[in-house]
This record gives sequence, structure tokens and C-alpha cells, in this order.
Amino acid sequence: MADDAASIRSAAIAAHGETWRLLELPNRTPAEDAAMIAAARTSLQGWLQVGMVVNEQRGVWLLARAHVALGQERPALEYALGTLALTEAHRDELQDFDVAFAEEIAARAFALSGNSSRAAEHYQKARELGRAITDEEDRKVFVGQLDSEPWFSLPT
Repeated sequence: MADDAASIRSAAIAAHGETWRLLELPNRTPAEDAAMIAAARTSLQGWLQVGMVVNEQRGVWLLARAHVALGQERPALEYALGTLALTEAHRDELQDFDVAFAEEIAARAFALSGNSSRAAEHYQKARELGRAITDEEDRKVFVGQLDSEPWFSLPT
């Protein structure tokens, strides 16, 4: 059974990495878009089988981020709100950057949906939480992501 869990964990990590590789491509094909969503789902499913709540929260966030990148409003909002709910329910089990990223993805999803007031509210929370990230490298990664597109015309 331990070997099964290790294999699932390894697959979840690989799928997470593949999702990021595809997210960072400047010009994805429709096939790469589909592969990105499939990889994010595979990663989340693996974490649901063998991970902790932090892995689930990050997996749901990754699905939201992939859908935001594709401009898919409904699933982006669904997964962003799921990320916020998991974050609120398990805040003590998460890192400070997980909490900041939950606000970041909510801001992006609301910006995508055209709800600029909710987007701005979550963006401001993300910015404040990002400044408070204690680990310098984590803070740098977060700020780099927060400063990157897409923001769908939200003033940042």
C-alpha cells in the first residue's frame, strides 16, 4: 500500500509540474490547453488520495489558475471560491503564502467575471497578505505572480 501511495504522490507532483510548464507557455495550442486542465485535475486527484489538506487547497488553486489562464469564467470562479473555502476552513494548516494565493486567485477570477469591485477587494487583501509572507523567497515568488497577467483590465 505504501508503494501505491508513493506512486500516486509522484504522479501528482509530475502532473503539477506539467500544469505549470503548460501555464507558462506563451502561446498554447488548443491541445495544450486541454492537456493543462487534464494535468491540473490529475494532480488534484492524486493529492485527494494521498495528500494533506494543504495539497488539496493548492490543487484546487491550480485548477482555478488554469481556468483563469484560459479565460473560462465559470470554472475559474468555482475553483477560486473552493480555494477560499478550503483556506478559511483550514487556515491553521496552511502556509502564509497559501492564504495570500487564495486571495490572488479570487481576485483574478472575479476580474475575469467582470466583477471589478470584488476583484479589487481580493486583490488588496492579496497584496497585504503578500507583504506579510515571512519567507523572503516565498514572498518574492508571490509578488512575481501577483504582478503578472492576466488581470482582465483590473487596475493593479
